[in-house]
Order: sequence, then C-alpha cells, then structure tokens
Amino acid sequence: MSVCAVVDVNGFVKATNEQICSEFLLLTQSEFDSSSVAQILSTLESLFGFDLATFGIVHGSMMLAFLGGHFTGRMVKYLGARS
Repeated sequence: MSVCAVVDVNGFVKATNEQICSEFLLLTQSEFDSSSVAQILSTLESLFGFDLATFGIVHGSMMLAFLGGHFTGRMVKYLGARS
C-alpha cells in the first residue's frame, strides 16, 4: 500500500493520510516491482524529450529579437551622433 509523505519543519519525513499526495509518494517493494520500466522511460521521454519544432520557433524568435535590438541600437547611436 502506497503512503503519502511530507517533510515537516524539522526536516523529517512523516506519513500523512492525504488522498492526493502533495510532496512524496512511498511505494512498497511489490508496487515498485510491478511498475513497468518501459512505461517510466516513455513518461520521461515525453516530459524531457527534445522537440525540434519548438526549438526552431524559440531559436528563430530569439534571433529576430537580438537582431532587431542590435540594429535599433545602432540606429539610435547613429542618430544621436548626428545631433
């Protein structure tokens, strides 16, 4: 039977009777053994996997922001020097 646990103010782990765990979930050995390694790996892959499309969007927008700021700064510097 799994148990919800929290860390108290003194730094000790204490079991709670919460229905929805907010911090830690302690599993028994049989529950841990019954969990599928492939399922855990697929969950980790979906959470932390590299997405090329998202990287392209973020990289492109950061490059546009950098170049736009760079050229705007150069124009301001040029116009300020002419005054």
